[in-house]
This record gives sequence, C-alpha cells and structure tokens, in this order.
Amino acid sequence: MSQVPLHIATDFPAPSVDDWRRLVDKDLKGKPFTSLQSSLEGGLSLRPLYTPEDASGTPPPEPPGVAPYVRGTHPLGLTEGGWLVCQEYSEPDVALASEAIRVDLERGSLGVWLCLGESRGIRVTDLASLERLLAHVPLARTPVYLEPETRPLSFAHLLLQAAQKAQVPREKLRGGLGLDPLGALTHTDALAARPGVEWDAEAVSLVKSLRQEAPGLRALLVSTRSYADAGATSVHELAWAIATGVEYLRTLERAGMPPEDAARSIQFALSVGGQFFPEIARLRAARLLWSKVVAASGGSPGAQAMALHARTASATKTQRDPWVNILRATAESFAAVVGGADSVSTSPFDEALGTPDAGARRLARNTQLILRDESSLNRVADPAGGSYYLEQLTGEFARAAWAELRRIEGLGGMARALATGEVARVLEETRAARDKAVRTRRLPIVGVSEFPHLGETPVRREARPSAPSNPALRPTRVAETFEALRDASDRYLLSHGVRPRAFMANLGTVAEHTTRSTWIVNALAVGGIEAQEHHGFADAATAAELFAGSGAALAVISGPDALYPDQVPALCAALKARGARVVAVAGRPGDHEAAFRAAGVDLFIYAGADLFALLSSLHQQLGVA
Repeated sequence: MSQVPLHIATDFPAPSVDDWRRLVDKDLKGKPFTSLQSSLEGGLSLRPLYTPEDASGTPPPEPPGVAPYVRGTHPLGLTEGGWLVCQEYSEPDVALASEAIRVDLERGSLGVWLCLGESRGIRVTDLASLERLLAHVPLARTPVYLEPETRPLSFAHLLLQAAQKAQVPREKLRGGLGLDPLGALTHTDALAARPGVEWDAEAVSLVKSLRQEAPGLRALLVSTRSYADAGATSVHELAWAIATGVEYLRTLERAGMPPEDAARSIQFALSVGGQFFPEIARLRAARLLWSKVVAASGGSPGAQAMALHARTASATKTQRDPWVNILRATAESFAAVVGGADSVSTSPFDEALGTPDAGARRLARNTQLILRDESSLNRVADPAGGSYYLEQLTGEFARAAWAELRRIEGLGGMARALATGEVARVLEETRAARDKAVRTRRLPIVGVSEFPHLGETPVRREARPSAPSNPALRPTRVAETFEALRDASDRYLLSHGVRPRAFMANLGTVAEHTTRSTWIVNALAVGGIEAQEHHGFADAATAAELFAGSGAALAVISGPDALYPDQVPALCAALKARGARVVAVAGRPGDHEAAFRAAGVDLFIYAGADLFALLSSLHQQLGVA
C-alpha cells in the first residue's frame, strides 16, 4: 500500500481573513460587523475571530515558570500532581467542619482553607477550638490557609501555637495566615474611620520573622471575596487585588522589610465566575500584572511569582434548581485550572442554601479530582497558551486592570478608595448594570430566569447565620431578584393551595403560536406563575367561557402578530367581561398599542423587556405577597 501522504488541503485555495470577512458581510445582510461582537463587564468586548495578525509585533510569552509568569508560576502546578486541591470551609460548627475536613483529606483533598468568623465562618474562639478543628490535619504535610473575618493576628498566633503543641517545626508549615487588614475592614462599617493600612509592630514583626522561620507560610492575604460577592466586575476585582498588594508592599517597605521578602509573604485569592474564557485570561493577566509590580519594586524574578488561590464564585450560585450549580462550579473550576491557579477550591452546589451536606461536598471534591485524574489537566502546562483569542484577551484584561489600578493610585491608593466610598460607589454602579442585564435576561440564569422548574423538589439545608446588617460591602447573588418572586409564589401556594395562574389564549394554529406561547409560559414560570394553555377555540366568547372555568385571574393572549389587530380587542373585552383581572398580550405593542390599551389590555410581555418589573406588576395585581 502506498505511503505517499494525502494532502487534501492543497487542492483548495488558502482562505484569508478578507475572504472570511466578505462571506460574513454577505450573511449579515446589511447589519454592521460590530453586531457579531459581544460585550464583557469592565468595558471589554469579544470579537468573532482572532488570527495570527492579532499577535503580530508581540513577542510570545515566556514559558511556564519564567517571569512574568503569564503561562503559570510552575510548569506543572504547585505540587507534583498539578494544582493543589484545596477546599474551603465555612461551616459555623467546629465539629461539623472538622469532620468535613477529615473526609476531604482522606478522599483526595490536599489543602485546607479556613474561613473564620462569628457572623460568616467557622466559630473558632480559642486554641482548644482550633485544635478540635484541625484534629485530623497533619500540619507537617498539609497546607493550611486562614481567612479570618476579623482579628487576623489572633488567629495567626493560634495556628502557630497549635503547630507548636503538635511539635511541628515552623519550617515545615505550609499555607497562609490570612493577615488582610483591608479585607477585614470590608466586613465592617468602619472603613471611613480607617483611611490607611495600619499594622501594629507585633504584626510587622510576625511577618518578618516568618520569612526566616517559616518560608512555606505566606503571612499576608489579598482576598477579593468581598468585592466579588458584592458585584465587582472581573476587571475591577483584578485591579483592586493588585492595588491591595501594592498597598501591602508599601506598608512593609515603610516598616523596613525588603520588597523581595514582602512579595514572598503575600498570597492572593480570587473568585472565578461564569465567563469561562475571560476568566482564564484574567488569571493569566493577574500573574502578569503582579510580576510587573514586584519587578518595579525591586523584587527578583523569583519574588515576582504570584501565589494564586482560585475559588468558584458565590455570586453565581442559585437557591432555585441548585443542581445546576454543579455545572457552574465545574466550569469555574475548569477555568481556574486552565488559567493556572496554584490552588483551587470548588464550592458545594448547595452553598447558597446553607450548610452543605456530605454529598454536596463529595461532588465538589470529586469535580477537581476528575479534572485532574481523569481529564489529565495536571499533565499540561498552560493549556491556554498559543490561542490567539486567549493571548489577546489576556493582554486586554491586563491593560484594562492596569488603567483601573492607575486610577486607584491617583485617588491615593486602595485604602483611600475604600475609605472615601469610591469602591462602594463603583460597586453600586456595577450591580445596577448587572441587575439590569439579569432583569432583561441578557444575562440568563438557567433554572431561575431561564427554564425554571415550578415543580422542583426543594433542597433543604440548615440555614447559616445571616450576614451582619452593616457590612461595608454587602454580598449579593445575581439570582436573588428573581428568586424573590419564586419565594412569593411559594407563599401563595402554601396559603391558597395553588400557584397564581395564567390562562393562555393562543390564537391561530399550533404551528403559528407555539414558539411565542412556549416563550411566554417560560417567562411566567420565572415569576412562579403557572400557565394553562388553551387553543383552538372558535371565537372570543368560547375563549372567555373557558377562562371563566379556569380559576385564573390573569389571561395572556398569544399568537402571530398578523392576527392581533382583528382579534385582540374583542377577545380582551370578552375576557374582562368574564372576570379577568389582568389581560396581557405576548409581543411588543407596536403601532396598535393605543387601540389595544383602549380595549383593556393591561401590559405587553416581550423579549428584551424588564421581565422582573412585568412579573412584579403581575404579582401586585394578582395579590401575590
């Protein structure tokens, strides 16, 4: 048999970008090419195609493990097996958290991240309770990271005392102590009273001594949890992380600590959201920016390597249809790994409901184990490297975050931006923009604002303590707006025995109305309103008779636009005459709005409208609490 290679591609002309562009312009039929671009939060946008020309003039990034570390700080991650599977724990009960840690460490986890606090975290009060929490943790070989809400220095000393009692030398300790003064302030209402980073001599002395005695411990933490949970964009979260790191470098330098040692004392922890490829690019950009900052401070290439922990975002998780959170956390964990995080924490799917159970923790833990052991992601250094799209997006994230960093520096630094309310102001703006996107379903939430399941069996978990009413930055989840409507529907069901109902008066044949009526049924279910479809009636009187026996107070007329002018006015009048409290029309009002409203139509439901406002109005008119 001939071994001559078959080169099929040589029979066809090589396509060019111009050829592709001409075909695209033809398919667009007059629409602008920019209509193919999609916007990202933070002012960035995604193009439909990236080519070698996008990388022209830009030198290729250094290989993994070489400054500025765009491609990762280690060729194959922090450990021999890849990244560190480092689950986070925030269950208030010490015994419950200790048992969760034991199970996770026995079944694949390699590190422990402890969220400590009275209001939102494990309630460690003294050395004895910390020892109970760490009863199953071999400190000599297990990295332990602290993230306290308050009193970080006290918790740091407790961990060191626990290690001493366990006869573990400091030089064998790995992890972080969580000293994050700006992060701690975001949990209180005291920001305005603290315009700068203030560490007492004891804290500075501890940081200095640990560089000599415990080089495997990073005393300082830059956690963006408060910003991410409060609605920060990816660009703002990244920029504020670097700005906080700059603040800490300056503080330690003023205390006489060389930048080389100061940089090696800082651990970063970022949240990873649902935008898969942009989140990969953002983590790569984070390492690039930090390397540039440390280099400018006089740090060596080794000191420029960012210690980066990535956690799956809390703001993206839902209480409704929480099983979808398994998919969200998988995508976010995948992005964190591909983005080169040194350690990753995957949140249990039920975290938004309260204290996760053992099954949810198992799924979260095994998500990373599958990515590592079955998908072999630990065997590839920088899977994103070489993609024109991701390389270009990494640079764009870096430039956008650098611009925001310079703006913050111009205001006097991150501490000043927090104290003056600038950070809170920006977060208010970003939350408003995100909420608008959620309300209009430009930012869809599967299981909540898209494809809700009214008959889902609720997942019950023990509720966690409520967040304090006076935090500087209030945590929020993107699904909260619509979930409040579903909660109201559940209360209505409990008191009335049925959910609020809608009578669907579908005009025309099934083929003519099914697309629109299916969309309306889905949209009403978002607000917990159960739709009953009816079609094939002979006239308005027949439809009104069916409505009268339905028990519904809301009627929705749905069908092809061509039938509306002749049928909507009469049908609306008939429905109102038989007791319809509210009559809605599916579709944009168009030129017939005045006539339809005169006939009694109360509102119009259509794609692109503020669905939350429409459903809230229906709730009020239908008497849904």
